[in-house]
Amino acid sequence: MAPDNERSANLSRRVERNAGAQLLGRLYTSTLAFVITAVVLPRQLGIHDFGIFAFYLSLHQLLQNVYDFGASTIVIREASKQRSDAGRLIGMLICIKAVLAGLAMIGLICVAWVFEGSGSRFYLLALAAVPLLFHAPAGAGAIFNVDMVFKWSVFASVVGQSAWLLGTLGLALWGVDRPAPYLLAVGLGTIFNGSLNYLWASRRVRITFDAGRAQFAKLWREAWPAGVSMTMASVYFFIDTAMLRPLEGEVAVARYSVAYRLMTFALMVPVLFSSVLFPVFSRLWAMGAPSLRPFFQRSLGVLLALGLTVLVTVPLISADIMSVVYKPEYRSSATTLSILAIAMAAVFVAYPHILLLLASGYQRVMMVISTLGAALNIGMNLWAIPRYGIEGAGWTTVATEAFVLCAAAACGWRLTGVRLHLRASVRPAICAAMGGLVLHLLLGMISTDEHLWRVLTGVGVAGLVVFATGIFPLNLGTEKGAPSA
Repeated sequence: MAPDNERSANLSRRVERNAGAQLLGRLYTSTLAFVITAVVLPRQLGIHDFGIFAFYLSLHQLLQNVYDFGASTIVIREASKQRSDAGRLIGMLICIKAVLAGLAMIGLICVAWVFEGSGSRFYLLALAAVPLLFHAPAGAGAIFNVDMVFKWSVFASVVGQSAWLLGTLGLALWGVDRPAPYLLAVGLGTIFNGSLNYLWASRRVRITFDAGRAQFAKLWREAWPAGVSMTMASVYFFIDTAMLRPLEGEVAVARYSVAYRLMTFALMVPVLFSSVLFPVFSRLWAMGAPSLRPFFQRSLGVLLALGLTVLVTVPLISADIMSVVYKPEYRSSATTLSILAIAMAAVFVAYPHILLLLASGYQRVMMVISTLGAALNIGMNLWAIPRYGIEGAGWTTVATEAFVLCAAAACGWRLTGVRLHLRASVRPAICAAMGGLVLHLLLGMISTDEHLWRVLTGVGVAGLVVFATGIFPLNLGTEKGAPSA
């Protein structure tokens, strides 16, 4: 094999292997989360109480990107360039996360006081906020991204999610029918995940906490724009559910949440794929834009093909998905799921452009885009939710994700000179369109009452579409960025 071809195969195999390992781990953990939030709790809690649980869970998720305020992204980027500095950088990351996780814990306690007042529910919710502090030691897991060895972070996540499931099942078997105790089970998973990430990371790198004030200041100057960006991204991604409770009530939160959970389940693919890509983006960008360009184009092509597949298949089977997964009172959320499928496609394509801006040092540009996206989302929700309910929240998500995609792509292309060749999108677009047509015809032959068969047909057609696009096996270019022969 020629040297360039060998390097190409090695890089593609590394990305494919690590993305596959993370995908399998996240598939397990996301399936457990899905079982908890879609199977166990909607049946154990009334729709009103499930809405309360979903409200606080969305706040926990909204705060996830606040805990390190962008420091993880900068630490991974810098440690990917200079591995010998990883221990000191990770020590600073843990300190930053500890401070911000403490502030997040106080914020959640205040929200619980405002909505619940004093009483047993408030005290349980306050106790459930304490495990947020374990997000600090979880920051040590950044070393797995740097080294592109994700099995330990995957194991930690699997153990944490399993602890959440066992805690939830224990409460359900005990007959608990109030939402607050189930948030304690969420915290149990956070404790295991944070502790194991630190334990296993410390075996891979010597974590030090001797950085001086000047070093913290330097990291913070680099991190805070990415932190604002990620915080605003969390706001526009999770604020819909939080806003629905004061605007429409707990039942609306529950009905929107079930559709949104399906969306976030699907989005684990670009999230995990991108976490594998980011260290490579950083290293290739340090070698110059021409080195990154082929890798970027092929990476974007993969996510474009997957996003278009979601766009043309999910709306056709959304009602069947809701009927298979949820109780009858949640099936009215099928229209919302169809709307959110459009947002899913935009998120798939947006991720590589966001990584491009972060890897190339334009985190301040991404900060502006995310802040504008959050402002757009909040403003549109205030107008759309009172008029159109959960479907209004869905269309707001579509508009926000479309704005972020267009802005990130335009800025990334202009500032870096790295862009997707439009001809590369022709085959995925044709395959997706043909797949949608075939699925439409096949569904016409299946009874509308055969929900499971209709879902399986949709999944099968989606798999064929992805295969037809030719994105697998991965061929992302050589380690020097040059296209493979």
